[in-house]
Amino acid sequence: MFIQRVTAESIAVSGTGSTAVTTITVPSTFEPAAGTPYDILISAQVPVATDGTILAVSNGTDTWNLYQGMTGNYVRSRQLGWRKVIRVVFFDDPAHFNFVGVRG
Repeated sequence: MFIQRVTAESIAVSGTGSTAVTTITVPSTFEPAAGTPYDILISAQVPVATDGTILAVSNGTDTWNLYQGMTGNYVRSRQLGWRKVIRVVFFDDPAHFNFVGVRG
């Protein structure tokens, strides 16, 4: 099975406390399809303040939260590092990514 790899263009943190969000920005041409797995390559500089923040992916137009498997909880960044690959699967009801794993 071919899994499309998408390279992060930038990573930014917004907000504070338990509602802070780390947004991984991917190319504006990225349009995920329901039920499709993707590998997101973290090749951009990771801000220091990412530990414990909610993770989201954005193509500049749409933003999708990352959830943990079947729990419905937000994925929170812990030791999000440069040159890691996050595997996710896109779902569209409501539009979000499910976190599968991290490599690297």
